Amino acid sequence: MYQITVAVDGMQCGMCEAHINDAIRRQFKVKKVKSSRRKKQTLIVSETMFVN
Repeated sequence: MYQITVAVDGMQCGMCEAHINDAIRRQFKVKKVKSSRRKKQTLIVSETMFVN
């Protein structure tokens, strides 16, 4: 299991978090994705390492 934390600047609201989560889910096969505008980051959990 891989855990990746990505810095994301510019999220202003819950909809921003949801859009980022949805975009990641559409593009990659992930177990979990959670964005936080307060922390300015997105946490991705996946069974495989991906590079795209």
